[in-house]
Amino acid sequence: MSETSRRGATRVSGLGLLLAIVVVGLASGAGFYRWKRGESDARLAADLAGTPTQPAERLALWLRIVGPQIHHRLAVVGRFTSELPWLVTHAVARAEGPPELWGIDCALLSLDLAHVEGMQVVVALPHPHALGTATLEGERAQRVPLYAPEVALEDEARLSAVALALLEGMPAALARDIPGATLVIRVAQE
Repeated sequence: MSETSRRGATRVSGLGLLLAIVVVGLASGAGFYRWKRGESDARLAADLAGTPTQPAERLALWLRIVGPQIHHRLAVVGRFTSELPWLVTHAVARAEGPPELWGIDCALLSLDLAHVEGMQVVVALPHPHALGTATLEGERAQRVPLYAPEVALEDEARLSAVALALLEGMPAALARDIPGATLVIRVAQE
């Protein structure tokens, strides 16, 4: 470059410019974080102030929050397969052909299948019945007990055990969150 072209232009240090960009970026990010954190803290404080203190109110709030998850665990996670949308409790061997599967149809489970009674969250399920025949295959088939036709079964107890297993830690979480509250499975009688 010639001497005349350099005279009119001011040079900026590249390292200084990079340092200025980094400092402005960090300062603006920290400022934005502090602003949003203040809003978030205020919202949290308002939510905590509005939290119910009575056990019955807390139980109703717990069910409102967890109720959809109860339905999802039983109606979606509990399905035998996507083609057989059943919560299968057991199978009964037949003389010919595949076994008869017993349980409940997940498609018929209402979204509000749980309700509060006193200090209990009651999950109301229909009585298990024969769903159809199917060949038992795969990992889920290993979890379905196969019984002889002459064996008398306690369908309600088996459905209750399967439902509690699908709900995993929810009963313990309820007891921990709200002392004295319990989650029970109630199976309709025939």
